[in-house]
Formats: sequence, structure tokens, C-alpha cells
Amino acid sequence: MHRSLVQRSDVQRNVALATCLASAACLFGSRPPSPIRGYRVLIEAHDSLSEYLADVLSHRGFTVRRRIEGGSAPTAAVITYTYHYHDGGASPVTWFNVVLADTRSGAVVATVSAPIDSLGATPRARAHSLADSLAARLESRTPTLPP
Repeated sequence: MHRSLVQRSDVQRNVALATCLASAACLFGSRPPSPIRGYRVLIEAHDSLSEYLADVLSHRGFTVRRRIEGGSAPTAAVITYTYHYHDGGASPVTWFNVVLADTRSGAVVATVSAPIDSLGATPRARAHSLADSLAARLESRTPTLPP
């Protein structure tokens, strides 16, 4: 009978300990990281805009990598491109586009598209505008873990 009471006491203590640990995990970070923290950002280009963008994003909490590293945390590559839109009016509008794409799955994490003139006159000003827009897009998304 004594052995049965000891075993029951051990089980109750283990259940209580597991409950405490589960509660602590819920309170202290068991939820997925925010999208801004869930990805590292890969910017391989070395033009002036890319240099400023890497600097601005790193100052805003992004982990920025300048070259791809195997086995690292989920990473989103920065892809930039421009296109000219001509609607038959006076002059074409040049649009600047930024896409953050998951390097493992190719899934699009965030996009920003704006007329280049609206981003600012200098690469530094454009980098700040793009970083503001990317951060707003990422923070407005529902937090999920990358695939």
C-alpha cells in the first residue's frame, strides 16, 4: 500500500510540474515570432540603394545578411526591379518594386510598389521610405512561422 501512495504522489507532482511548465511556456514566448523577427533579410546587391536599405532595415530590427548562408534561420531575399508605365499621357511613370521572397519556398513574404518619384530624391531617402513600407506590411500580417 505504501508503494501505491508513493507512485500516486509522484504522478500528481509530475502532472503539477507539467502544468506549471506549460503555463510558463504560454506566458513567456511559446507563440510564433512576429514576421519582422521570423525572417532574416538577404540583400546581396551592392548598389547605393541596397547599401542604404540594408543599413536602415538593420537599424529597425531586421537581421540583414549580405550573402546567403546555408542552414540559417528562415531568410527572405530582397528582389528589386523597376518598370515604366505609360498610359498614353504626357510621360511614363517609373515604378519601383521590392519583393521579399522566402529563400526556401519562394513564397512572397511582403511587397512594396510605388512611383519612384514618391519615394524621395536620393537613394538614402528612398531606402527610408521602402523600409517604412516593408515594416508596415510585415507588422500588419498575421504572425506565422515561415515554412
